[in-house]
Amino acid sequence: MTRLDGFTSAPRVLRVPLNELGRDFIVGDIHGAYDMVIEAMRLVSFDKEKDRLFAVGDLIDRGPDSWRVARFLSQPYVFSVRGNHDHNLVSLYVGGEPNEAALDFIAPRFGLQWWLETPPELRADILQALIRLPVAIEIATRRGTVGIVHGNVPAGMGWSAFLVHLQRGTLSVIDEALEGRTRIANGDTSGVLGVGRLFVGHTPRRGGPKRYGNVYAVDTGAIFNALMGKDHYGLTMANIEAASMPLVRIGEDKVSRIIAIPDAEEGRPFGLYARDQGGSVV
Repeated sequence: MTRLDGFTSAPRVLRVPLNELGRDFIVGDIHGAYDMVIEAMRLVSFDKEKDRLFAVGDLIDRGPDSWRVARFLSQPYVFSVRGNHDHNLVSLYVGGEPNEAALDFIAPRFGLQWWLETPPELRADILQALIRLPVAIEIATRRGTVGIVHGNVPAGMGWSAFLVHLQRGTLSVIDEALEGRTRIANGDTSGVLGVGRLFVGHTPRRGGPKRYGNVYAVDTGAIFNALMGKDHYGLTMANIEAASMPLVRIGEDKVSRIIAIPDAEEGRPFGLYARDQGGSVV
């Protein structure tokens, strides 16, 4: 169960205003594969002066370049929610430095070998960057409101109620936000009411991103491609205002190393893909 003492006074919900100058992009779980992120930014012609990059969390672990996370988060155009891997590392340091023997035991089980090789001064920078991450982000766009959370919004809970529970510190809801997989595991397409589109990570998807109602799963296993060259996994970077079809039409065993979707759908609100409890579309 998630502990509240793994958080600081930083808000658990971050609201981001409309980008008046450029585009907004979402990127799936990175897990230290920062060279792939740079490659994806190049493919979408990312403009660091105008565009913004949002991440679904799990910025670290598994990949040896996880040490680059503090610099990544220091960029003014980068925003991220907290993933379970990010939170678990922060939680190890609640109350002070953990025992090094405990770290040695934990590292191979959670992909933390990179942490054992990270010097103390960089460790401090990384912890300070991760502890400031919110659990959820809400973004204003021309097509409607976009939400981001790493794991899941509890079944039957609307977006507004979800944010209230996060702000109140409801542990079961925070735990679901960081660790939940049931929506994807069950193929639940009911969606989340009260938000135009929701992006999640946490559960690696073979063959590209997939839509579950108005919930878009964009963890497409970048680190499996980066470390093992598996050609049915890659890194997804998509314009958050893209049409639904490019986001769900991939669906092939073999996908590009980088799944890049640069363009927005102009002038149309998000599709009405969430259903109320009675089954009607709202």
